[in-house]
Amino acid sequence: MPIDKQPERRQFGRRAAFKSAVVILNDGRRLSGAVVDFSDAGARIKLADAALVGSEFDLEIPGDDFVVKCRLAHAEGVYIGAQYIKPPRRISWSTR
Repeated sequence: MPIDKQPERRQFGRRAAFKSAVVILNDGRRLSGAVVDFSDAGARIKLADAALVGSEFDLEIPGDDFVVKCRLAHAEGVYIGAQYIKPPRRISWSTR
């Protein structure tokens, strides 16, 4: 018996990942987590304190020298969906 799968609704397909990440809240607090998948338009992030994330935040992926302004798309348990709202930039550019 075939299993019905929901069709992909994203404009850009997801790619699996497991990268250390930091969510930077508007008040400056930093929450450690991991990006579990991403696309050209956003990412899914696993955080221990996902309930603390507000409507907008910065997502930093230090291993890729990457930071991007995001909007909270959804939250479910320890996972949040982030939608990129500005073009990504290099972390190293902002520390000069």
